[in-house]
Amino acid sequence: MKLQNIILGTLLLCLPFQISYGQGARYTGSYTKSAAIQHVKKSNIIIEGLDFSNVKGDIIALYDCENITIRHNRFSSSNKRGVYLYNCKNVTITDNKFENVHTALVASTSQGVKFDYNDIYNVGGSLALSDDTNNGFVAQFIMVTGAGNSISYNAAENIYGESSPGDLINVNQSHGTAESPIIVKGNWFRGGGPSPSGGGILIGDLGGSYQIAEENILVNPGQYGMGIGGGHNMILRNNKVFAKIQDFNNVGYSICNWSESASGKSHSITFENNIVNYTSRSGESGNSWWIYQNMEPVAGKTTNKYDSSLSASILPEKLIGRAQSSPTPDNPNGGSTILPEETPTPEETPTPEEKPNQPETGSPINPLPEIKNDPSINIYQDWFGRVCINISGRILPSATFIAATENGEIVYQQGLTRFHTVLPEKPNQGKYILFVSNGNKAFMKTFIFR
Repeated sequence: MKLQNIILGTLLLCLPFQISYGQGARYTGSYTKSAAIQHVKKSNIIIEGLDFSNVKGDIIALYDCENITIRHNRFSSSNKRGVYLYNCKNVTITDNKFENVHTALVASTSQGVKFDYNDIYNVGGSLALSDDTNNGFVAQFIMVTGAGNSISYNAAENIYGESSPGDLINVNQSHGTAESPIIVKGNWFRGGGPSPSGGGILIGDLGGSYQIAEENILVNPGQYGMGIGGGHNMILRNNKVFAKIQDFNNVGYSICNWSESASGKSHSITFENNIVNYTSRSGESGNSWWIYQNMEPVAGKTTNKYDSSLSASILPEKLIGRAQSSPTPDNPNGGSTILPEETPTPEETPTPEEKPNQPETGSPINPLPEIKNDPSINIYQDWFGRVCINISGRILPSATFIAATENGEIVYQQGLTRFHTVLPEKPNQGKYILFVSNGNKAFMKTFIFR
């Protein structure tokens, strides 16, 4: 009897913790069919109760907008982004369902963005139909700054073969504040891969500061579980990662400044109280985290634990839709400002910039153009010798990368759709001219590969 009382008491203590976190969308109402929405320089708007499906391009795109709530909507079957924000302030995206969209959220050059309590199912598109296995995101912050930014209490599931995610959450070149760091908290994610570089949750990508990723639970998230990619004042704590052996697996936790030459040295890094059972592609599971020397000193290293008993059961069998019958977290770290009701009206979408005819591979580009390198573009090599292209700000449809020999003969080219592109293979030995154009902005650099 005494033993039974102890067990019962333990269960009662644990129960509130298990049911208090309602990850995912909680909305159970109806939807009204809607076309894609684009707003420019609008404020104090609620977009709610709408059903978007089979949209080509971004479903909701906001430019220079302020005080916007996007809630209780369903986004499905889009080849681009569910929500795209550029230069926006105080935008809350909550209680939405995203199904088979390329990416649920990209927020660029914005402030006060909250992406909380959403359900996300299959990002990136069908692997069988995709030539890019590193493309989809659950949520991505690019140059997001200031106070009140959060990606928290979301539920995401990616079915292998029906999706092709890169990083599930990626926080890139973004800066919180000491008083209000960027928060990535309480997310429950299952499924990732087979991207050779993407994985679960990455903060500090290409630098940044004042970011915290905590209390997240990830199962089979991809090539890595969670990581810090650079920057300063970064905290990774109290997370759980499990992964069975898969041929694209690498490591559970990765702490490395991958872009030190471009984004600067790292400092004030904390990695503590994380639990992991992650099996690499070679079958190794005991050494489940990797810390590179350019991140040292790292606080809390000895508090992390490998736990062989950790399994896929750390997440419930039903992940998408479970929050509709679950209470919300006690401390949701956010909430939206009450806004006046206003029915959004779709605005005329501007005609996309026509993509100019591109020279074919093998065509000469002599004489080489004389250009002034724009600071919004950068070309560099990472630790593995791969060519990386970074573009800050808006990426136009005509954005292009071209590689040519020193004689001006084009040997490789591709369109650019993301802020950070890694070329799939290292070039052969020789001298190359690398050129990036993004509208009227350009960057050219000469590399010698040995």
